[in-house]
Amino acid sequence: MKDFEYWNPVETVFGNGCIRQIGEKLSGKYKRYLLVSTRSSRKLGTYDKVKEQLQKAGGEVFEISPVPTNPKMTNVYEGVHMAAEKQADCVVALGGGSVMDCSKIIAMSAKTGIDARDYVWGDADKDTQSIDTVMIPTIAATGTELNNTAVVVDRDKREKFWCYTAFPKLCFMDPELTATLPEKMTIWGIMDVLSHTFEFYMNGDMDSEFQLQFSEGIIRTVMKCAEQLHEDPQNLLARGELLWSSTMTWGTGLTKIGRGEAEMSCHNIEERFSGFFDTHHGGGLGVITPRWMLHVYQKRPEIFARFARNVMGIQEEKTVECARLGIEKYCQWLKKIQAPSVYKDLNPELEFDKGQLDLVAEKIWKVCGRKVGKLVPLQIGDIKSILYAGNESL
Repeated sequence: MKDFEYWNPVETVFGNGCIRQIGEKLSGKYKRYLLVSTRSSRKLGTYDKVKEQLQKAGGEVFEISPVPTNPKMTNVYEGVHMAAEKQADCVVALGGGSVMDCSKIIAMSAKTGIDARDYVWGDADKDTQSIDTVMIPTIAATGTELNNTAVVVDRDKREKFWCYTAFPKLCFMDPELTATLPEKMTIWGIMDVLSHTFEFYMNGDMDSEFQLQFSEGIIRTVMKCAEQLHEDPQNLLARGELLWSSTMTWGTGLTKIGRGEAEMSCHNIEERFSGFFDTHHGGGLGVITPRWMLHVYQKRPEIFARFARNVMGIQEEKTVECARLGIEKYCQWLKKIQAPSVYKDLNPELEFDKGQLDLVAEKIWKVCGRKVGKLVPLQIGDIKSILYAGNESL
């Protein structure tokens, strides 16, 4: 295990119905709340319940337009303007990663007056002063509710990038909220959880047995929950296990402790992909991750053979063959839970032709400074091959 420093200051309230504790927990702490949410949370009534709790806590509540998948700078600017105009002293995020990321950037820019774009694409001081934020996730996916990063899209450039933020002050993790999701969105969120877990599990560092087994435990748990929720979407026990598992990776950062640099190939590829096509991030990872595995496993078969044996239950002595069989069984599992198979599953109305995919590959190559891949370094030709493969069924 490598040397490390670890700190996560976010107070977390977990449990079915825990959003009913918001009023009590926040009572008297803030005077003016900016509530950032999605269209679906308003349609389903969750927004009204949270707003009532914030008013119960003794604060005025203001809002901005619903935040879409892949938050845009226009959403951020609207939030910054509203927070400044109403002198908000707390930003509350109700939704998935898009809403929570958007809220964290809003809170920084509103506090400092620094253009939000400068945090992401510019050279703004990384001293992350911020209005306090409260996270209320409605999906198990990125784990951003417990970390200090955010992602946003420049719509004009069709480009997505990330920045550091302040940590949230408080998080309410209510499994009941995630039960309102369509099954497809639950599965797409699971693709994000698995991808983030793979990033340290498959980074090539084999010197921390505890961390390796910890990651394997998360992967197995998430896969089991996915199967249970595929059978019964209202299984709150499975939803709770899944929601907490999602924070163990990119959220709390526990899987990265002592593990060194992450293997970010899939996220580096997908974030440019969804920034370009405006498709769902988790769904895109569901398509790209197995293609990356198939593209690189023969160069580091021992990594994938361990995954095959310890997670997928493959009994095969030959390392390369074991790795191949493990990935094949994982792909079969993806089909079983109806994970997205090809790009058309993300948006059947879009065309994902090679010309456009070439543009995405060039963006990846540029944004990542011609350095993509920790386990197996990728060249731009490799990136294109992985992207092209997403148009063909596994």
